[in-house]
Amino acid sequence: MEQVGDIIRKRGEPELLVIEAAKATRAFEIGRDSGLFNVPKVLNFDADAGVLDFEKIDDLATLLDLAIRNDQRLFELLRKTGRALAVVHRQLTLPDEMKHELSAEWLGTPDENVFIHGDYAPINICFHEPSDSLVILDWSAAPLIGRAPTFGSRYFDILWFTDCIFCGVPLKRMFNWDAEGMAGAFLKGYAEEASAEKLNKLQDYLLKICQLQKKNILYLVGRQDSILKAAAYVFSQLIMYPRLCTFLRSFKL
Repeated sequence: MEQVGDIIRKRGEPELLVIEAAKATRAFEIGRDSGLFNVPKVLNFDADAGVLDFEKIDDLATLLDLAIRNDQRLFELLRKTGRALAVVHRQLTLPDEMKHELSAEWLGTPDENVFIHGDYAPINICFHEPSDSLVILDWSAAPLIGRAPTFGSRYFDILWFTDCIFCGVPLKRMFNWDAEGMAGAFLKGYAEEASAEKLNKLQDYLLKICQLQKKNILYLVGRQDSILKAAAYVFSQLIMYPRLCTFLRSFKL
Protein backbone atom coordinates (compact mmCIF):
# COMPACT_ATOMS: atom_id res chain seq x y z
CA MET A 1 0.00 0.00 0.00
CA GLU A 2 1.05 3.59 -0.56
CA GLN A 3 -0.28 6.96 0.48
CA VAL A 4 -1.14 9.38 -2.32
CA GLY A 5 -2.34 12.61 -0.75
CA ASP A 6 -5.49 11.76 1.19
CA ILE A 7 -5.81 8.37 -0.52
CA ILE A 8 -4.50 4.94 0.43
CA ARG A 9 -3.65 3.15 -2.81
CA LYS A 10 -3.32 -0.60 -3.19
CA ARG A 11 -1.86 -2.22 -6.30
CA GLY A 12 -2.27 -5.85 -7.29
CA GLU A 13 -3.92 -8.39 -9.52
CA PRO A 14 -7.21 -6.95 -10.86
CA GLU A 15 -9.13 -10.20 -10.29
CA LEU A 16 -8.23 -10.06 -6.59
CA LEU A 17 -8.68 -6.31 -6.18
CA VAL A 18 -12.20 -6.41 -7.62
CA ILE A 19 -13.18 -8.90 -4.92
CA GLU A 20 -11.56 -6.82 -2.19
CA ALA A 21 -13.38 -3.73 -3.47
CA ALA A 22 -16.72 -5.56 -3.36
CA LYS A 23 -16.09 -6.94 0.13
CA ALA A 24 -14.95 -3.58 1.50
CA THR A 25 -17.91 -1.76 -0.04
CA ARG A 26 -20.41 -4.19 1.47
CA ALA A 27 -18.56 -4.17 4.80
CA PHE A 28 -18.68 -0.36 4.83
CA GLU A 29 -22.48 -0.59 4.63
CA ILE A 30 -22.67 -3.28 7.33
CA GLY A 31 -20.49 -1.27 9.68
CA ARG A 32 -22.46 1.93 9.09
CA ASP A 33 -25.81 0.23 9.64
CA SER A 34 -24.75 -1.78 12.70
CA GLY A 35 -22.87 1.08 14.38
CA LEU A 36 -20.22 -1.42 15.54
CA PHE A 37 -17.35 -0.52 13.22
CA ASN A 38 -16.18 1.56 10.27
CA VAL A 39 -14.43 0.55 7.06
CA PRO A 40 -12.43 2.92 4.82
CA LYS A 41 -14.59 3.87 1.87
CA VAL A 42 -13.63 2.59 -1.58
CA LEU A 43 -13.02 5.66 -3.74
CA ASN A 44 -11.92 4.16 -7.04
CA PHE A 45 -11.05 0.87 -8.70
CA ASP A 46 -9.11 0.80 -11.96
CA ALA A 47 -8.97 -2.76 -13.26
CA ASP A 48 -6.73 -1.88 -16.20
CA ALA A 49 -4.10 -0.33 -13.93
CA GLY A 50 -4.61 -2.80 -11.08
CA VAL A 51 -5.23 0.04 -8.60
CA LEU A 52 -7.69 0.23 -5.71
CA ASP A 53 -8.06 3.52 -3.79
CA PHE A 54 -9.44 3.88 -0.26
CA GLU A 55 -10.08 6.92 1.87
CA LYS A 56 -7.31 7.59 4.38
CA ILE A 57 -8.34 7.54 8.04
CA ASP A 58 -5.87 9.28 10.33
CA ASP A 59 -5.11 8.62 14.00
CA LEU A 60 -5.52 4.85 13.93
CA ALA A 61 -3.97 2.51 16.50
CA THR A 62 -4.14 -1.24 15.91
CA LEU A 63 -5.40 -3.53 18.64
CA LEU A 64 -1.87 -4.94 18.75
CA ASP A 65 -0.59 -1.42 19.52
CA LEU A 66 -3.12 -1.09 22.34
CA ALA A 67 -2.18 -4.50 23.75
CA ILE A 68 1.53 -3.66 23.74
CA ARG A 69 0.94 -0.50 25.76
CA ASN A 70 -1.63 -2.10 28.10
CA ASP A 71 -4.38 0.31 27.11
CA GLN A 72 -7.24 0.04 29.59
CA ARG A 73 -9.81 0.07 26.76
CA LEU A 74 -8.38 -3.06 25.13
CA PHE A 75 -10.66 -5.76 26.56
CA GLU A 76 -13.86 -3.87 25.84
CA LEU A 77 -12.62 -3.25 22.30
CA LEU A 78 -11.84 -6.95 21.90
CA ARG A 79 -15.39 -7.82 22.90
CA LYS A 80 -16.65 -5.32 20.35
CA THR A 81 -14.29 -6.86 17.78
CA GLY A 82 -15.94 -10.23 18.38
CA ARG A 83 -19.39 -8.72 18.00
CA ALA A 84 -18.33 -6.99 14.78
CA LEU A 85 -17.11 -10.26 13.27
CA ALA A 86 -20.38 -11.99 14.13
CA VAL A 87 -22.30 -9.27 12.29
CA VAL A 88 -19.99 -9.57 9.27
CA HIS A 89 -20.56 -13.33 9.19
CA ARG A 90 -24.30 -12.81 9.36
CA GLN A 91 -24.63 -10.08 6.75
CA LEU A 92 -21.71 -10.19 4.31
CA THR A 93 -22.69 -11.52 0.89
CA LEU A 94 -20.94 -11.42 -2.49
CA PRO A 95 -21.98 -12.34 -6.04
CA ASP A 96 -21.72 -16.03 -6.91
CA GLU A 97 -18.70 -15.45 -9.16
CA MET A 98 -16.81 -14.08 -6.14
CA LYS A 99 -17.51 -17.13 -3.98
CA HIS A 100 -14.11 -18.83 -3.67
CA GLU A 101 -13.95 -21.57 -1.06
CA LEU A 102 -11.29 -22.17 1.55
CA SER A 103 -9.46 -25.49 1.44
CA ALA A 104 -11.57 -28.53 2.31
CA GLU A 105 -10.50 -28.74 5.96
CA TRP A 106 -11.94 -25.24 6.52
CA LEU A 107 -15.34 -25.99 5.04
CA GLY A 108 -18.09 -26.91 7.46
CA THR A 109 -21.80 -27.68 7.36
CA PRO A 110 -24.01 -25.36 5.27
CA ASP A 111 -25.13 -23.35 8.33
CA GLU A 112 -21.50 -22.97 9.42
CA ASN A 113 -20.12 -21.65 6.13
CA VAL A 114 -20.15 -17.88 5.59
CA PHE A 115 -18.41 -15.19 3.59
CA ILE A 116 -15.26 -14.43 5.57
CA HIS A 117 -13.01 -11.44 6.18
CA GLY A 118 -10.01 -13.68 5.51
CA ASP A 119 -7.33 -11.84 7.51
CA TYR A 120 -9.15 -10.88 10.70
CA ALA A 121 -6.15 -10.10 12.88
CA PRO A 122 -5.20 -7.57 15.60
CA ILE A 123 -3.06 -5.65 13.10
CA ASN A 124 -6.08 -5.15 10.82
CA ILE A 125 -8.52 -4.06 13.54
CA CYS A 126 -7.88 -0.50 14.66
CA PHE A 127 -9.17 1.99 17.20
CA HIS A 128 -9.95 5.49 15.97
CA GLU A 129 -9.78 7.64 19.09
CA PRO A 130 -11.35 10.83 17.65
CA SER A 131 -14.59 8.95 16.90
CA ASP A 132 -14.19 6.28 19.61
CA SER A 133 -14.79 3.58 16.99
CA LEU A 134 -13.36 0.38 15.57
CA VAL A 135 -12.02 0.46 12.02
CA ILE A 136 -11.59 -2.82 10.12
CA LEU A 137 -8.96 -2.85 7.37
CA ASP A 138 -7.63 -5.17 4.65
CA TRP A 139 -10.55 -7.15 3.24
CA SER A 140 -8.36 -9.47 1.17
CA ALA A 141 -7.52 -12.92 2.53
CA ALA A 142 -4.23 -13.58 4.34
CA PRO A 143 -1.18 -14.40 2.17
CA LEU A 144 -0.86 -17.73 3.98
CA ILE A 145 -4.14 -18.93 2.42
CA GLY A 146 -3.53 -17.37 -0.97
CA ARG A 147 -5.49 -14.07 -0.94
CA ALA A 148 -8.32 -15.52 -3.05
CA PRO A 149 -10.70 -17.36 -0.61
CA THR A 150 -13.89 -15.57 0.37
CA PHE A 151 -16.06 -18.37 1.75
CA GLY A 152 -15.76 -21.11 4.34
CA SER A 153 -16.31 -22.03 7.97
CA ARG A 154 -16.92 -19.14 10.35
CA TYR A 155 -14.31 -20.80 12.54
CA PHE A 156 -11.54 -19.76 10.16
CA ASP A 157 -11.94 -16.04 10.95
CA ILE A 158 -12.65 -16.77 14.62
CA LEU A 159 -9.59 -18.96 15.10
CA TRP A 160 -7.30 -16.91 12.85
CA PHE A 161 -7.88 -13.89 15.11
CA THR A 162 -7.35 -16.05 18.19
CA ASP A 163 -4.18 -17.54 16.72
CA CYS A 164 -2.79 -14.10 15.85
CA ILE A 165 -3.22 -12.96 19.45
CA PHE A 166 -0.89 -15.77 20.55
CA CYS A 167 1.37 -15.80 17.49
CA GLY A 168 1.81 -12.01 17.44
CA VAL A 169 3.31 -11.64 20.91
CA PRO A 170 6.06 -8.98 20.88
CA LEU A 171 9.35 -10.29 22.26
CA LYS A 172 9.54 -7.59 24.91
CA ARG A 173 6.17 -8.74 26.32
CA MET A 174 6.73 -12.48 26.01
CA PHE A 175 6.38 -13.18 29.74
CA ASN A 176 3.70 -10.57 30.34
CA TRP A 177 1.20 -11.20 27.57
CA ASP A 178 -2.36 -12.10 28.58
CA ALA A 179 -3.20 -13.90 25.34
CA GLU A 180 -5.79 -16.08 27.09
CA GLY A 181 -7.61 -13.05 28.51
CA MET A 182 -7.56 -11.20 25.20
CA ALA A 183 -8.76 -14.21 23.21
CA GLY A 184 -11.47 -14.91 25.79
CA ALA A 185 -12.81 -11.36 25.54
CA PHE A 186 -12.96 -11.60 21.75
CA LEU A 187 -14.75 -14.98 21.79
CA LYS A 188 -17.25 -13.82 24.40
CA GLY A 189 -18.04 -10.81 22.23
CA TYR A 190 -18.69 -13.06 19.26
CA ALA A 191 -21.02 -15.23 21.36
CA GLU A 192 -22.89 -12.16 22.63
CA GLU A 193 -23.79 -11.21 19.07
CA ALA A 194 -24.14 -14.62 17.43
CA SER A 195 -25.14 -16.88 20.37
CA ALA A 196 -22.94 -19.38 22.18
CA GLU A 197 -23.98 -22.24 19.88
CA LYS A 198 -22.02 -20.59 17.07
CA LEU A 199 -18.83 -21.38 19.02
CA ASN A 200 -19.64 -24.94 20.06
CA LYS A 201 -17.25 -26.48 17.50
CA LEU A 202 -14.06 -24.70 18.58
CA GLN A 203 -12.48 -27.94 19.76
CA ASP A 204 -13.33 -29.63 16.45
CA TYR A 205 -10.96 -27.23 14.72
CA LEU A 206 -8.17 -27.44 17.30
CA LEU A 207 -5.84 -29.57 15.20
CA LYS A 208 -6.50 -27.49 12.08
CA ILE A 209 -5.68 -24.14 13.71
CA CYS A 210 -2.60 -25.53 15.46
CA GLN A 211 -1.35 -26.82 12.10
CA LEU A 212 -2.06 -23.45 10.54
CA GLN A 213 -0.23 -21.73 13.39
CA LYS A 214 2.87 -23.77 12.62
CA LYS A 215 2.72 -22.54 9.02
CA ASN A 216 2.17 -18.99 10.24
CA ILE A 217 5.21 -19.23 12.53
CA LEU A 218 7.40 -20.36 9.61
CA TYR A 219 6.00 -17.54 7.48
CA LEU A 220 6.74 -14.93 10.15
CA VAL A 221 10.21 -16.35 10.85
CA GLY A 222 11.03 -15.73 7.21
CA ARG A 223 10.03 -12.08 7.60
CA GLN A 224 12.52 -11.38 10.40
CA ASP A 225 15.41 -9.18 9.30
CA SER A 226 18.17 -11.04 11.16
CA ILE A 227 19.03 -14.56 12.31
CA LEU A 228 19.02 -13.37 15.92
CA LYS A 229 15.49 -11.99 15.66
CA ALA A 230 14.34 -15.15 13.89
CA ALA A 231 15.80 -17.30 16.67
CA ALA A 232 14.17 -15.13 19.35
CA TYR A 233 10.83 -15.38 17.58
CA VAL A 234 11.07 -19.17 17.37
CA PHE A 235 11.82 -19.27 21.09
CA SER A 236 8.74 -17.16 21.86
CA GLN A 237 6.56 -19.47 19.78
CA LEU A 238 7.83 -22.55 21.61
CA ILE A 239 6.12 -20.94 24.59
CA MET A 240 3.02 -19.58 22.87
CA TYR A 241 2.11 -22.57 20.70
CA PRO A 242 1.24 -24.90 23.61
CA ARG A 243 -0.57 -22.03 25.34
CA LEU A 244 -2.85 -21.62 22.31
CA CYS A 245 -3.63 -25.34 22.17
CA THR A 246 -4.29 -25.50 25.92
CA PHE A 247 -6.52 -22.43 25.79
CA LEU A 248 -8.69 -23.82 23.00
CA ARG A 249 -9.02 -27.23 24.69
CA SER A 250 -10.23 -25.69 27.93
CA PHE A 251 -12.15 -22.59 26.78
CA LYS A 252 -15.73 -22.32 27.98
CA LEU A 253 -18.11 -19.38 27.75
